[in-house]
Amino acid sequence: MTQRANDAQTTSIRPIRRGWLAFIGFLLMFTGPIVYMVTQDDPYVRSTGWPAFVIMGIGAVLGTMAFTSDRRKWVTALGGLNVVLLAIFVYMFYVWAQLPPTQGFTALKHAPGFTLANQDNVDVSLNDKLAKGPVLLVFYRGFW
Repeated sequence: MTQRANDAQTTSIRPIRRGWLAFIGFLLMFTGPIVYMVTQDDPYVRSTGWPAFVIMGIGAVLGTMAFTSDRRKWVTALGGLNVVLLAIFVYMFYVWAQLPPTQGFTALKHAPGFTLANQDNVDVSLNDKLAKGPVLLVFYRGFW
């Protein structure tokens, strides 16, 4: 047999080494949330998180490809960690970030009585205004 034939047999027996895929996937797992933070000025991106999910999905695929073709322990651990990090991000985005349930405005039929100064620095009482009829309260933020 020639040397070339021996090399072909040796490479076919040797497992494919794809540890770099797991490492690139791991880097993408941390790049996804950073991209989300940078691009969240857009309302659609903020509500869906699609750039982060695309980047992290690619990272999870690379990690999965790595640990299915390369059985070294560190590659398996890093590839599995990619999938776990994606699951944690999905949980944080959809479950952890939800607002707690509230009673809403139906429970607030009447505002409590108060007296505050208006824009002309004259004291105005809510109870006095309610005695004259319905009142619409408008609050302005003012200056910081």
